[in-house]
Amino acid sequence: MTGFRPPTGLSWRRRYSLAGGFVAAAFVSWSYLDGRSAMSLTAVFFAGLVVGAVAKRRHGTATGVGVQTGLVGGLPILWVLFDVLAFASGLSGPTWFVVAGWLMVLGGVAAVGLLGFGLSALLGGAGAKVGAALTASDPPSPTATSE
Repeated sequence: MTGFRPPTGLSWRRRYSLAGGFVAAAFVSWSYLDGRSAMSLTAVFFAGLVVGAVAKRRHGTATGVGVQTGLVGGLPILWVLFDVLAFASGLSGPTWFVVAGWLMVLGGVAAVGLLGFGLSALLGGAGAKVGAALTASDPPSPTATSE
């Protein structure tokens, strides 16, 4: 029996970003379910921090992993947008009112989606930069002790 092997078609940047992003997305989703009125993107920053530190430690650079981690970690933002659309499906009244309401809702959903994913990408990138800055790029020597 062979052990688990990650897909070979993905670059190390993509693998690190997906792993960190999915962990962050789980915590972001949990924060939304817990409060049900607010979504905290703090987990995206910390996932970017860890991914940036690991990437710098193993590969000497953390370029490109933070923004990708932030975009994947921000996927629960779609949940909020779908909630807004579900709320808007209850609009009633004259036709002009419903059309105007839907136009405002769609504009708001687009704006909140762009701002949410932009903020998530920014937080992931900032976390990766901080994580890379706190980490040495060369691997530890085999003779080093942990004392």
